[in-house]
Amino acid sequence: MNSQERLNNYLEKYINQTIVNDSFGVYYIKELVSKIRNMKIEIYSNDHNPPHFHIKSNDQSINATFTLDGCKLIKGNIKSDDIKRIQAFYKDSKTQILMNEMWMKSKSSNKKVD
Repeated sequence: MNSQERLNNYLEKYINQTIVNDSFGVYYIKELVSKIRNMKIEIYSNDHNPPHFHIKSNDQSINATFTLDGCKLIKGNIKSDDIKRIQAFYKDSKTQILMNEMWMKSKSSNKKVD
């Protein structure tokens, strides 16, 4: 297990929180929205505007960002078939509501860690 994997495993307990530690800076933690095949759909706390979500694959062949408004590809590497899968997932109004709620929650859930 490399150091990145060890860090990810350690940080799993802090999912859905932003951790502020004056000694080390601010760490924002990803919130898993869903998984489609080998792709993870994630929203990061304290991420920049415009509201968006990230798509990453386990093998790191996919790394893309989509808007929450309309599910438009902002940047990244992803095949057109996978874009169609993401857009089909996003099409459900419940999914859109959930993702927007997660985005808004991420803006108000900062945690201070000493």
